[in-house]
Amino acid sequence: MLPSASEIASYLETLDRTRWYTNRGHLVQELETRLSRCFGTQASAPDVVVTTATGTAALEAAILATSGRATAERPLALLPSYTFAATALAAERCGYQPFFLDIDPETWALDPDLLLTHPAAPEAGVIVAVAPYGRLPDMRALERVQARLGVPVVVDGAAAFEQVLGSPEVISDVVPIAVSFHATKTFSTGEGGAVLWRNQEGRELICQATNFGFLHSRECRMAGFNGKMSEYHAAVGHAMLDRLEVRLTAYEAVAADYKAAVAAQALPGTLFVGGAVSSAYALFLAETVAEAQALRDGLQASRVGWRRWYEEGLHAMSHFAGCRADPLPVTADISARLIGLPMAPDLSPGDIARVVQTLSRALPPARAYDPLQAAVPGQVLTFP
Repeated sequence: MLPSASEIASYLETLDRTRWYTNRGHLVQELETRLSRCFGTQASAPDVVVTTATGTAALEAAILATSGRATAERPLALLPSYTFAATALAAERCGYQPFFLDIDPETWALDPDLLLTHPAAPEAGVIVAVAPYGRLPDMRALERVQARLGVPVVVDGAAAFEQVLGSPEVISDVVPIAVSFHATKTFSTGEGGAVLWRNQEGRELICQATNFGFLHSRECRMAGFNGKMSEYHAAVGHAMLDRLEVRLTAYEAVAADYKAAVAAQALPGTLFVGGAVSSAYALFLAETVAEAQALRDGLQASRVGWRRWYEEGLHAMSHFAGCRADPLPVTADISARLIGLPMAPDLSPGDIARVVQTLSRALPPARAYDPLQAAVPGQVLTFP
C-alpha cells in the first residue's frame, strides 16, 4: 500500500518546474538528506544515504565500491544460501562465483566466527552477509571479519530499514548496508533502494558505480551500470516519508493482532512479527517439518496466501546448481519450517483471525489446541 496519487502530486509538480527527471535531481538529493536525518545525521554532517534504482542495484554498487570485480586470485563471494536470489545474482553480475555457507540457527545469518576460519576465505574477493527478513547481523563483528581477513564485507539488508531506523548507530563507516525500497518493503519508493554508509569516499564510489563509472566527468573510470533512482520514484519516497509514522503505527497494530490471535490459539511454534523482523513480514516457525507441511497444506486448501520466502535455499535452485557449497543442514531445517503469512498495514483483525484459525485447524489432531491440556500459549518473539 503506497502513497496515493494526490499525496505524490505536489512532489511531481517539482518536475514540471525543474524539468530534471533523473541523473540525481533535486528530489533524489532531498530524499537522501531527509532519510539521513531520519537516521540521526546532523544537519551539518554529510548524508549517509545514496539512493539507487533498486535494492539489487544498491547491493551490486556496494560490491563494486568495496571489492571491484572478481579476479582470478579472488573469484569467490561467500554468502548464505538462505537468502533471496538477488543476493547471489548481484555478486555474479560483479563477476564473482557464489560459495554458499550455512546459517546460525538462532540468527538465520552467517556466523562471523565461521567466516574467520573458513577454508575458502583465501579465495574470496567479497563476503556478502544478509539481514534475513530485516534482522541485521552483528555489524561490529563483521567489521572485525573484514579487518582480520582483508576481505571486503557488504550487507544485503534489503528489509532492514526499520531496524536501522531504530538503531542508526549500526550504520558503519567500514561495511556498507544495501537496503531495498521495493513496494513490498516497510518504506517504499515503489521500486528503489539505497546504500547506507558513513564513508564519504565510499558513497562517491556508489554514485560512480551507479552512473556508468562516471564521476565529475564523462570518462568511465570504474566498473559501473545505470543504477540511479529516478525523480518519479523519489517523489513516492517523499510522500511515504510524510506519513511514515502513521504507516509504522498501522503495522504495529497488525502485529499486535497477530500476536493476540496466535496466543489465543496456543499454536505450537513461534511467531515473528514487527520488532523481531521487518514489519513487512509475519513469519511462523513450526516445531517440526511435518507440522510445517500440514500448515502449508491447510493454508493452501483454505485459499490463504503463504510463502517460503527463500524457498529451500539458493543452492537448490537450478541456476546455482554448479556453485560450491558447504553442508547446509540448518538452511534445510529453517527453510522447511518457516512459513510466510499474509501481512499488510491494513490487514484487518478478521483477516488475521482467519489466517490463525486456518493454522490451528491444519495442525495434526494430536497437536491441535485443547483448552483442557494447553498450559503455555504459542511463543511470540519481538525485540525489546
